Amino acid sequence: MNLLRSVLPVLLFTAIAGAEIPRELIGTYCVSCHDAEEKKGGLDLEALEWRPGDRANQAIWVKVFDFIDKGEMPPKNRKQRPDAAEVEEFLGGLGKELTAADEKREAASGRTVLRRLNRVEYERTLHDLLGIRTPLTVMLPNDTPMHGFDTVAEGLRLSTLQMEKYLEAADKAIDDAIRLEPKPELVKDRFEMVENQEVRWHLEKPEGKGDGAGGAGPHRHLLRMLPDGVVFFNTGYPSAQIKPPKEKPRSRPEGIYKVRISGYAYQSPGVSVPMRVYGNNYKDKQLLGWFEMEPDKPQVVEFTTFIRGGDFIQIEPSNTGQDKEGKNVYNTPVKDFTGSGLALQWVEVEGPLLETWPPKGVATLFGDIPVVELDEEARKKNKNVAYEIRPQDPKADSRRALEQFAGKAFRRPLEAGEVDRYVGLTHAALDEGQPFMEAMRIGFRAILVSPQFLFFREDHGKLDDHALASRLSYFLWSRPPDGELLKLAAEKKLSQPEVLRGQVERLLKDGKSAAFVEDFTGQWLDLRNIDATTPDAKLYPESDELLRLSMPEETKAYFAEMLQADLPVTTVVDSDFVMVNGRLAEHYQIPGVSGQDIRKVKLPPDSPRGGFLTQASVLKITANGTTTSPVLRGAWVMKRILGQPPSPPPPGVGSIEPDTRGATTVREQLALHSTSQSCAACHAKIDPPGFALESFDVIGGYREQYRSQGEGGKLIELSNTREKRKYVKYGQPVDASGTLDGKAFVDIREFKKLILEKPDQLMTAMAGKLATYSTGAGISFADRRAVAEISRKTKEQGGGLRTLVHQVVASPLFLSK
Repeated sequence: MNLLRSVLPVLLFTAIAGAEIPRELIGTYCVSCHDAEEKKGGLDLEALEWRPGDRANQAIWVKVFDFIDKGEMPPKNRKQRPDAAEVEEFLGGLGKELTAADEKREAASGRTVLRRLNRVEYERTLHDLLGIRTPLTVMLPNDTPMHGFDTVAEGLRLSTLQMEKYLEAADKAIDDAIRLEPKPELVKDRFEMVENQEVRWHLEKPEGKGDGAGGAGPHRHLLRMLPDGVVFFNTGYPSAQIKPPKEKPRSRPEGIYKVRISGYAYQSPGVSVPMRVYGNNYKDKQLLGWFEMEPDKPQVVEFTTFIRGGDFIQIEPSNTGQDKEGKNVYNTPVKDFTGSGLALQWVEVEGPLLETWPPKGVATLFGDIPVVELDEEARKKNKNVAYEIRPQDPKADSRRALEQFAGKAFRRPLEAGEVDRYVGLTHAALDEGQPFMEAMRIGFRAILVSPQFLFFREDHGKLDDHALASRLSYFLWSRPPDGELLKLAAEKKLSQPEVLRGQVERLLKDGKSAAFVEDFTGQWLDLRNIDATTPDAKLYPESDELLRLSMPEETKAYFAEMLQADLPVTTVVDSDFVMVNGRLAEHYQIPGVSGQDIRKVKLPPDSPRGGFLTQASVLKITANGTTTSPVLRGAWVMKRILGQPPSPPPPGVGSIEPDTRGATTVREQLALHSTSQSCAACHAKIDPPGFALESFDVIGGYREQYRSQGEGGKLIELSNTREKRKYVKYGQPVDASGTLDGKAFVDIREFKKLILEKPDQLMTAMAGKLATYSTGAGISFADRRAVAEISRKTKEQGGGLRTLVHQVVASPLFLSK
């Protein structure tokens, strides 16, 4: 695409009134091609003005600066180009003006404008505050990411619809926090599979009679009864369904449960069988965990998990149902079937496991107002209520409770009279004769939709200690500050450099920092879009649920390893290890790894893996489920890893249609596409990273040939699908070579080496991403100096990711509004 057109008026200079920018360079080298008459690239360079108060206008000038600074404009093929002195003079003048414009704007309102809790932060805040686990994000509108993150204030507007949804979410949270029903009974049930009612139904009822789940009849040919258990051969129906006994309530209350399962892989010598465990309510099922069951020898799997109210437990095997000869369990008498299965012996379910009752939320909301357990006579009126809130002085008690709750919700000390409006609403309801509980709900709801709760309070200039506590906690925990942070803030010690550094270390060591890993990688690397595409089942039959679930876990574990071990930022691109479980290792063809747990595994010599670029999650996210595109992947690398997002294509430029028949390669299609002068310049930057990643398919498998659905092509059996025999057709060979900055590479290994020749670029990109995410503001031109200083200090201390986080927090960008 035409580079000039893609960045709008890139090298123009005529009307720059009031700006101390040398005019000679653009007047001499640029205007002749981009005046009102020529308009090359559709641009009239003579029409550009200098309007520092106009962000769109300033963004154009920033691009002017960047293209000249990189030596990309004027074009290198031009005979007449400015010398170094002319470029230095021009960039000095323009840089000074751009910095002054940013500083003027920030002097008026700060870097970060008024910032709201995004919906994930809102949910986690209420979970911490009220001790609930209610899903609230599903009730709220999506937030608008800006500069790549949904923590940036510019995208966190507040509409009428959002206020309505916040009211609904607040009501739901309060309802779920005020639980005054009888304490749920702790129950421990043991289910012997040979006695399971669903199993007996399948085995004892004649096939073709009666209806099973979903209208299906009994399937005795998919089960095998053993003396000590039952074997499940099919990967879906029928599954093991663990429901409460008939003599007990038909559904469990929501809560934390301990689950123990005894079983083993059956007829699977030397190969484990994955076992998936779900919570199911017939409307949807939620994966609780998956485990590798070893062959022949019974093992007990134990885990603690949250189970939704009304869910029963469902257990299914994976990679079963077909033997080594390709015979399917559906078409083979069960007594003759020799393929693998999952043998289940028994299941124990214990819970709900409770710390206190009534739960934490009641004390958080009502403070020291007495909570009284009702006697049997009082409970006759309503068997669902076992406790009662009994204020001695309703108005005095309500004020005290609301003050205490507001102080926690606002994440700072209250100002004099700040809670009066909420107390007033509650007292007005009491005067109208409403019950104490309902009047209090009005005050609680008003607090949870107030600006003090929904927005960060950050005054202009340097952040006070309480604002700093909130910014730090939401950065590294994505939730409100805990007691230690608030105590240090109250003592005005948190802003002391050594204290602040110690708190960064404490927060990073805490398990809550997993939220930072999840939220940051989810947006920086697009992990939140892992399910946006579904791999074509014919082209990629080895794709399964366990692989899909393992993909983002690898990426999060890899980032966490970088963070905890303070590994160099260059580890983003390459490393000598991966973070994998048995399923991913099988996919990557790394021997000697089994089990469901993600762990650090050293790579064999000359492996193409290592770094984020070759992880299955990234490779799936940057493909469409059928084919790969060097353009999509190249643009992703430029934006996410190198910090150089490409300009959008000119209007009317079409995309490349994938050829799943295998007649032409994507490189051949791109060669035709890029012959246009308006496309070639940008594709010279975008395509090389994409070409290097062509050795990986849409699910991250390494390949030397493209898969095909067309006629012809060799039918080849896949080697990484355990016992099930699966075949695909291969077509054209893959060419992963290219040229980056004039240097040739033949594959992803050489490409990564070229990228690593510019470590400063990687450090600056990562510093900018972390600063943007943590402060809620994009990196302006004036901020570049601060980002460069963060990068410099980090490199001086070894260049590690953890060190970089420390330097971001210690920087003026983080410590000021």
